[in-house]
Amino acid sequence: MSEVAVSIRGLKKSFGTRTILDGIDLDIYRGEIMYIIGKSGSGKSVTLKHITALLRPDEGEVRIHGKNIFEMDDKELIEVRKKMGVLFQMAALFDSLTVFENVAFLLRRFTKDDEDTITKKVRERLRLVGLSHVEHLKPADLSGGMQKRVGLARAIALNPEIVLYDEPTTGVDPILAAAVDDLILKLNHELGVTSIVISHDMESVFRVADRVAMLYDGQFRLIGTPDDFRNSQDPVIRQFVEGSAKGPIPIL
Repeated sequence: MSEVAVSIRGLKKSFGTRTILDGIDLDIYRGEIMYIIGKSGSGKSVTLKHITALLRPDEGEVRIHGKNIFEMDDKELIEVRKKMGVLFQMAALFDSLTVFENVAFLLRRFTKDDEDTITKKVRERLRLVGLSHVEHLKPADLSGGMQKRVGLARAIALNPEIVLYDEPTTGVDPILAAAVDDLILKLNHELGVTSIVISHDMESVFRVADRVAMLYDGQFRLIGTPDDFRNSQDPVIRQFVEGSAKGPIPIL
């Protein structure tokens, strides 16, 4: 069995009277690509925010490489977050900075590298995402897909051990979605990172995932391989996989 990179145990989170996570458990192994799926509002992004400690649970814990992040002081938490890269849904680039400056931002903030070293690292990260020619441009000069790739280059700037993707194929066409999937696979293989992908895109799941966990009614309905989802006879799983309006999952 591979080493556990992220362990979630008994995680509960409510907002007011609405329970979002109702005691979920999940182990994510070093080097795997784990997809967390579910309908809008099911708690996917809430789970991601707990993994990065942007939210604190009502109950439960998240352990990164065996250490409970909710027991850490600010200094320890910063060190853990430096080992994580996050690709936000809308890339979240700094509009006033060039592509180069966006990717260099974390290197300048969290390392003591000189500018020559930073330049080499930025260009290497941009090469990895297929954008070696745009470092002088501003985000407004780029397509949405290129902005996502710049966001990914920034997410891996510090050579993280864990990369989290928040809906990476939302709002892009099928060709670009396939290109994003290829990037996730490429970075997983070339950098050896653990990848956690928040998504509801079943085509991406079946192309990329090693394992999948589906949130429904505050719990993981199924944790398994893509084939487990393909072959499941659970009506909730079948409706979600098939994208059908008919079934037990309410539309609203």
